[in-house]
Amino acid sequence: MFFRPGRSRIPANFDESKMKSRLVYLALFSTIFADAAGIGIVYPTLTPLLLGDASPLFDSSQGPAFRSAVYGLMLAIYPLMMCLGSPWLGALSDRKGRKPVLLLCLLGNAGGMALTAFGVWQDSLVLICCGRALAGITAASLPVAQAAIIDLSTADSKAANLALVTAANGIGFVAGPLLGGIMHQQGAALWLPYLWAALLPLASAVLVLLCYADTRTLSDDNANPWRNLWHMLCRPELRQPLLLLAIFLLGYYMYFNYMAAFALLHYRFDAWQEAQLLAYYSTCFAVAMLFIVPWATRRFALERILLLSLSIQPPLVAAAALGNAPAVLWLLTGPLAIAVATTYVCLLSIASNRTLTERQGQLMGLISAINALAWGVAPLITAALQPLSTLLPIVVAALVLLAGVACMLVARQRQLLPGGAK
Repeated sequence: MFFRPGRSRIPANFDESKMKSRLVYLALFSTIFADAAGIGIVYPTLTPLLLGDASPLFDSSQGPAFRSAVYGLMLAIYPLMMCLGSPWLGALSDRKGRKPVLLLCLLGNAGGMALTAFGVWQDSLVLICCGRALAGITAASLPVAQAAIIDLSTADSKAANLALVTAANGIGFVAGPLLGGIMHQQGAALWLPYLWAALLPLASAVLVLLCYADTRTLSDDNANPWRNLWHMLCRPELRQPLLLLAIFLLGYYMYFNYMAAFALLHYRFDAWQEAQLLAYYSTCFAVAMLFIVPWATRRFALERILLLSLSIQPPLVAAAALGNAPAVLWLLTGPLAIAVATTYVCLLSIASNRTLTERQGQLMGLISAINALAWGVAPLITAALQPLSTLLPIVVAALVLLAGVACMLVARQRQLLPGGAK
């Protein structure tokens, strides 16, 4: 599949042939796809493995509350390690180039997935945890690939280009759950999907090695990346969009991470049904990234799009808790995926438009750290709430998203979050 990246700010020594441009985008697309597929494969396989009644990892004395806590930890360890590693890897890509850091991330992802497969094969929670930690600490491929896209973009084409390449994230989340669900349904060994997930980043590494070349001047900033990130957070023009991003991502991940467990516990979905639901969500997410977001950002100010896409999320999430049939969950999933994709790209573009070119890697590392922190904290919160009520995590997620809408309205009233790209 080929797509047009829009107008690009390409240096004079860059090969401007159409095929070369497509290969560059294909390399970045495949990088994000491999990362997302490896993440998505976890939900339909890890959920029954840890929460199912016949799990080989637990004995009969370990009750549902303990299993829920372990499930939350296993979901959280990957993004929490990602939170630690992304700022360093994002800053490193500014200094050493995007290509070597992308290769490091892909090889780390492959090694982590292989170790996870070995842990599942050996029925070892420790090895599974170590495998997810290794994959997480090197999981900066998305922000580094996004920084590479920004290197080739103008302010006008940036949102559309980010949406097109980030669509690989949604497509990967289609392939990952379906692969895991199909293998589980066919009676394959539980470790086999993780082994397949280890092969995807290896193939992407070959594409990056052969097709992608850095086209930007390297930064000579050797300062501590965490100090640089703190300075970014202290900048008034970035503080508001990044705070809003953190609130939005926390509410979103509370719902998304819990969606598979909610479908299992409330509606008794099996692994294949969970895979279908996640694949449907990811398909809608990818469609939004490929078509809806580029169309909207060419016609409307980012702030207007952001306000609409963020405002519709709390009622959609709350409605999931009120429904009493699986059809309700299916009905709400599509619009929610579109709103999430739109909100994410708008916030990324607003923050990027306020940051110097040589700091884009640091910014994407910071955003990745915020994303990973929200992603890691969310399952810990839902694991604590779920034993009280299966509906409580969804209700709290809706309230967090509602708080994000309130912050957006306050910021707009004070004119702290202007539309940056129009």
